[in-house]
Parts: sequence; structure tokens; C-alpha cells
Amino acid sequence: MTSLIRAGLVVLGCGFAVFLAACSGPAGAPAAASVEDVRSVEILYQYSGWGRADEVHRLQRGPGQRSFTRTSKVEAGDGVETTHATVPEQRVGELLWALSAPPWPRERAVQVVARRVRPLAVLEHLGGNMEGDAPGCTSDEIVNRMYRQMEGAALRSGVDAHYQSGMWTDDDPVMRVVISFRRGPDRVITSRSQKLLMLPWTLGDFPESEEAQAPLSWSAPVSDAVRRLLPLDSQAAQRLGRDPSEMLAHSVEWAALAECGAEVEGAR
Repeated sequence: MTSLIRAGLVVLGCGFAVFLAACSGPAGAPAAASVEDVRSVEILYQYSGWGRADEVHRLQRGPGQRSFTRTSKVEAGDGVETTHATVPEQRVGELLWALSAPPWPRERAVQVVARRVRPLAVLEHLGGNMEGDAPGCTSDEIVNRMYRQMEGAALRSGVDAHYQSGMWTDDDPVMRVVISFRRGPDRVITSRSQKLLMLPWTLGDFPESEEAQAPLSWSAPVSDAVRRLLPLDSQAAQRLGRDPSEMLAHSVEWAALAECGAEVEGAR
């Protein structure tokens, strides 16, 4: 373990134990389970819409092993493709630590995701000449307004709007993560979210009915930790790793166009 990681763990107050032994989490949080007690982690991902996906990734620890063997079964055009890889024990420990923290509110996730937006990447994704999209506004004026939309409170407001917007059609992702322990019950988290990082997570299995309430967490570290357990080229990992700069590009552009267009109209 690098000195940087060790220092980070000491600051968190659990030291090395957060990955290799049980320790107390923050106030109000459940105790972090011991990674040595983890028997397996199973990640199911299914998707239907513009295409489909059916993936099962199972991380299994063998006797005496300090790492996990990941077996990935991914639906392919002519059957099921199976691959194997070794995943460091630390990666599973990161997920346990993230789940030991108190559930995140949406506002905290908004702040984290906003910090991941890269203005240059937003502009690169849009490309092209935007003149004509808002009569009376030049491309430079629109770009300048887009930069303002990607600053401070304006950007956080845009990210929050992304998470509060309605569902869209032809996009039905499902993810279910099951952590099995040698001692104690399984830990399950699930998500059907279309939004960035598949937030929020349901802490448990999917409710049996739409009316049933289930505890939620908007924890970005949970999403990041699950993604690091997956093959980089899997659709599950790509779903969790969607670039917020790309996902929010058009909403930033539309906000800038609307602002500029309203100002031009008001000046007439």
C-alpha cells in the first residue's frame, strides 16, 4: 500500500483496519465489515433500450487468498463470453468503506459531480458553430455564457436539475450488487437510475412496490468503488463511469442559448 493511501486511511481514523479488519465508521454509520470476512461479491447489470446488455461479474476469494478472482459472464452476439481476472483485496475494501459511511444526501452528490465537469470537454463534445441557434447571438457570446453556466452555483444548479429531471424512454438500466460474508447476512445495493453514477443507490433490494419506501444513498464513492471492481470495457463499468462533461453538455448549451436569446429579445 502506498504511503498516500495509508495516510488517507489514518486521517479517516481507521488506519489499515478499514480494509483488513472491522472498524467503526462515522457517527451514525454502521461498522465497516472486515474485508477478510468477504466470501464473494456479485454484480449483476442488465440494460435494454438502444441495444441490450446482460452481465454477471462474480468476485470469489479462494482459500488463503489475499485477492479475488473475478469471473465475468457477458452476453455476446453468439452466446456468453466468459473472462477471468484478479482483483486486489483493497478494491473490495474500498466498497466496504464507502458503504460504512452514512447515506449521502443528493446535495452532496451534486457538489462532487459538479467538480468533475471539465469545461473544455463540454465544448469539445458540442463542437461546431452555434451561431443561428439563438438569433442575434454570436458563437463567442454563447460560449462565454456557457462558461458562466459551468461556474459555482450555476453549475451546481445544472447538475441538480439533471438529477431531478424526469425519466426518459429507451433507457432501462438495472444494477444489483450482493456482498456475501462468511459470517453474517449478505449486503445488497441496487439501482435503476439513468442518471450520472447511477445515483441514487437503494440500500437493499428493490422495493416490492412503487409505494414502498426504501433507504437511499447518493454516495459517489459507492459508485466509484463498484466501477473499480468491473472490467473497464464492460457496459456496467461504462455506465457508472459516464463523463458528466458529456452528459451535461447539451443542458449547458441550452441554458446559455435561452439566456442569450431572452436578452436579445428583451433589447428589441
